[in-house]
Amino acid sequence: MSNTKVVNQVGGQDLSPELSVPDRRKFIKGAGLLFGAGAVSALATPAMAALATPAMGAPVTSNLPSANATGSYNSVLDKVLATKEISFGVDLGFAPLQYKKADGTPTGYIVDLANKLAASLGATPKWVEIPFGDLFAGQAAGKFDMSGIAATIKPERAQKVLFSGAPAFVESNVVLFKPGYKVSKLSALNSSSVTIAVVLGSSQESAAQLLYPKAKLKRLSNQAALADVSAGRSHAMIVGEFSVAEAIKSNSKLTVFKGKPVFVDENSFFMPAGDIAMKNYVDTWLRYETSHNTLAGLWDKYVGNSARKLGLQSVSVTSAWSA
Repeated sequence: MSNTKVVNQVGGQDLSPELSVPDRRKFIKGAGLLFGAGAVSALATPAMAALATPAMGAPVTSNLPSANATGSYNSVLDKVLATKEISFGVDLGFAPLQYKKADGTPTGYIVDLANKLAASLGATPKWVEIPFGDLFAGQAAGKFDMSGIAATIKPERAQKVLFSGAPAFVESNVVLFKPGYKVSKLSALNSSSVTIAVVLGSSQESAAQLLYPKAKLKRLSNQAALADVSAGRSHAMIVGEFSVAEAIKSNSKLTVFKGKPVFVDENSFFMPAGDIAMKNYVDTWLRYETSHNTLAGLWDKYVGNSARKLGLQSVSVTSAWSA
């Protein structure tokens, strides 16, 4: 057997058996306090802090999320896990993405996803209805925990809210024409004699201002804009492909410009600005559901199949590894 001395060191300190028991205990206690306090202070929320190992000598505490000293939660994730409830901000006027059944129950592609998200957290969903254009200010004001619908990821919106880094759907935007109206190319819409209906606060509104600056824009809710085009009060509407099938079903004289989309948008859930813990959870959950084809299956059910029958591009969100 070798006579080589085994030296245990932490931070350059010798913890070899030659140290007396009292000396070793003093050092270990000090090191535990130093590393334990540093580790816990670096964690942003109780939900993340639950992963940390307690410092040596510290009492063992519950890993359940709790309110901070002021009685509020550091993250929506902490609140939801503790209360088993989650409030979703929604505008339910965008069938078939999000709308109401005859009995008033929320349904649709993104509502199905929001329900699944709530279930994954063991939480009961509550639906807070707010007009689409007011959702981002509503989130910033704390009127609900997070969005229950997906919105286009726009930089200016990111000044008020925090978007998930994974898309809930990719939206192809097309032009819907009033009955009897035809153009050979979309550039003809850039005229002072043309009226284009757009959803107030939408990415379509922003795009119309850039693409057709001479046209008159009518800023309305989604349902009002569709009705305006159907009645012939507006010449056209820039709209996501998800709205086209239902619009034409309601008014068969409406037509859509065939060809490539005017542009595409990535859409996703959003939550309070700075809530990294909740963002990380939603990102992870969306990636998991994407890889298991949940998003693609629901999209084709509510949107994709109907849009493709009309000759429109409709992309189901799938994992790159499944291609």
